[in-house]
Amino acid sequence: MTEEPIAKPCRRVHVSGTTGESMRVLLVDDHKPTRDEMRSLIERQPDMVVVAEADTGEAAVDRARNERPDVVVMDILLPGINGIEASRRILAQQPDVVVLALSNHFGESLVQAVLDAGGQGYVRKSRAFEELIPALRSVAAGQRYVSKER
Repeated sequence: MTEEPIAKPCRRVHVSGTTGESMRVLLVDDHKPTRDEMRSLIERQPDMVVVAEADTGEAAVDRARNERPDVVVMDILLPGINGIEASRRILAQQPDVVVLALSNHFGESLVQAVLDAGGQGYVRKSRAFEELIPALRSVAAGQRYVSKER
């Protein structure tokens, strides 16, 4: 895992939880069981809430516009527009949103494509159970998070 500072922390997210506000998360994945698993992990946190889910890139853009999440957990391979393009569109409309990419695939060029699109982090699905919550906290605090290759 690599953590590097980025320009700014996301809006409204208070990682310490002292303000009583919750991190608002949009989950985007085309597999419902994966979304259900991620929702379960996130909602066990007292300072995080899943505000919406989407199963396509187009739906992700719409839900982000309507729900105004703090963080979008974005699968890369989606029906319709892929997660990288959906991230670009969301960030063009809402530059304060933080995108954390999620994929079964890993490679330097794919991670770079996510970062070039404005994503602040990348988690391998095979490591999501261990890394999703720490990754969400890192990107919300303004740090870049990238899973290790293995």
